[in-house]
Amino acid sequence: MFFNGSNPNTFTPELANLLRSVQNLTRGSYDEYDKNYKTLSTMLKRIIKVSKQENEWSIYFHAIVNLMYLDERPGNYNYKEIIKYAEVYYKDSALYMDKMLPNYSKTTMAYTNVWICQYIFYVYFQCCEIDDAKMDMFMRKYEDVTHKYGERYCYYNAEMKMGILYHDKERAKDAARKFKNHEREIGGCYVCEHRFYLDHFLLLGKAKQAETLMLDMIHKNVPKKYLSWYQYCQNAEPARMYVRVLSECVWSGKKDLFDYFFEKYWSGLSHENRDSSRTDSFKKLLCIAANDFEGLEEDLQDTSEHIDNEKQSTTLGNMETYLRWWCYYALLDKNGIHTVSVALPELETDENGQTAALAVSAYMEAKADRFGSLFAQARAKFDYDFVKASYQNCFLS
Repeated sequence: MFFNGSNPNTFTPELANLLRSVQNLTRGSYDEYDKNYKTLSTMLKRIIKVSKQENEWSIYFHAIVNLMYLDERPGNYNYKEIIKYAEVYYKDSALYMDKMLPNYSKTTMAYTNVWICQYIFYVYFQCCEIDDAKMDMFMRKYEDVTHKYGERYCYYNAEMKMGILYHDKERAKDAARKFKNHEREIGGCYVCEHRFYLDHFLLLGKAKQAETLMLDMIHKNVPKKYLSWYQYCQNAEPARMYVRVLSECVWSGKKDLFDYFFEKYWSGLSHENRDSSRTDSFKKLLCIAANDFEGLEEDLQDTSEHIDNEKQSTTLGNMETYLRWWCYYALLDKNGIHTVSVALPELETDENGQTAALAVSAYMEAKADRFGSLFAQARAKFDYDFVKASYQNCFLS
């Protein structure tokens, strides 16, 4: 629930009514957050404005956290708004945070700095709008924030991800070591906070350590104090975990690890169990690679929808999605499905409304190349050719 622990009765009537409404709309499951996204977003923006006018700084910074949380959820994904409110946070935290913090010593206002930086990071690292200079500036700020307000493991988690993003093994390894030194600080979900730690094992080619950690998290073999988080965590579901591991094997260029995990954990799953994973483009590609064509009609529809909604995704998100569709349609052709019912800009269809699967594949490849080039221009250490070659090696060779 948003603003949990805040008593609306202690605020002015307008702010109190807003807080009550938001609390009521966020008492249920996370699905309710998505269902009420537009209403909650409007209310939170009003709370941000009113709380600033009334100098209610704990409510103000918590409202920014909650708005970014909503914007970061997959069903709502609004990365441009997070970039916008990041600038608001930079300005107002410099003006008011340390000045007002002594007045809120019994609240979690100090931790909002870390939580806001987490959401900013998840967007920044994926966007070509954020170049090397901006990214480096943010990482320095993130490090300062966690050293000042606590939860340093969050910064080292981000550092691990940056190492993985650029295939920088030393950076990832160093961050992982420091993450373990601060692991005891984790107060939330064990699985969610160890995802990048799992990923770094795959980057380093440490299959045994990666598999052990994956299975420990699936089978709840984690410290007892974290077990209650399993009732909320969707990332611990086996199929989702397999999809993540396989995706990171591809990203890291580890075809041997990809083949190992694919054969052991994915190829033998039933369609129903595969379908329990998050329905993203990589899962769809994995299903086709396993000769599972049950969701084909839905996949074709999703192809067009993604192109229609392209502007809502980040540079890296688009690049990866189009790399996956590139391989997906090439595999369809390889498996004897030479035409598909997909209408895309610039592609011709036959009299039956069918398009050649290889033509769709080439279309997707060109889009992936464009977004990969944009990201590589913004990030000097990013190697698009390596990532593309790994997709080809894992799925098309």
